[in-house]
Amino acid sequence: MSTLRVIAYFAAWLVASVMIAVVAAIIVVEVARLAGFAQSGTSTYRWVLNVTFFVVVVALVAVPFVFRERFNRYEPPPAGE
Repeated sequence: MSTLRVIAYFAAWLVASVMIAVVAAIIVVEVARLAGFAQSGTSTYRWVLNVTFFVVVVALVAVPFVFRERFNRYEPPPAGE
């Protein structure tokens, strides 16, 4: 696989990771608000939002690096099966 293609795939994965993290952070912070843990506009609300976003982005961005060896070892099944 060419270097340009790897960079393009990683950039696409990074954009997707950020989008997923935004949605996850909004859901988590709204659940925290409904549970009474964080009120809108407070520092706790912002903290929950930021921490959730950061954790999800780091976890998703790390996936290609953590599983790189496994992805490289993949062998498609034989054609007869």
